[in-house]
Parts: sequence; structure tokens; C-alpha cells
Amino acid sequence: MRHTPAQAISEGDALLAALSDEAIDLLVMGAYGHSRLRELVLGGVTRELLGHMTAPVLMSH
Repeated sequence: MRHTPAQAISEGDALLAALSDEAIDLLVMGAYGHSRLRELVLGGVTRELLGHMTAPVLMSH
């Protein structure tokens, strides 16, 4: 398990950076959706990862 201190980057960017730094071949994660208004205001890690993924992802909802 790896702990990363909070920085000025989003959670999605932190996950993408960890994938790259650790040369991870597959990301397994749960996918959770919110209303469009809530995602517009708060953002959405699932949507961000789907838009910028650099490795294969196995998602479960």
C-alpha cells in the first residue's frame, strides 16, 4: 500500500501519475456516477480517468 500526500493536483491526476511511476499494467477500480450537476461542481474521478487513461482499466459499477 502506498500513501501519497495531498497536493495541488486532482485525485484522477494523482492516480494517473502513480500508474506511470510504478509502471502498472492494469488498474482495477469501482465506477460510481453522480448527477451531472454534482459532477460539474465537484468533478468526477471516474470520468477523468476514462478521458485520460494510459493503461487498461477494469471497472465495476
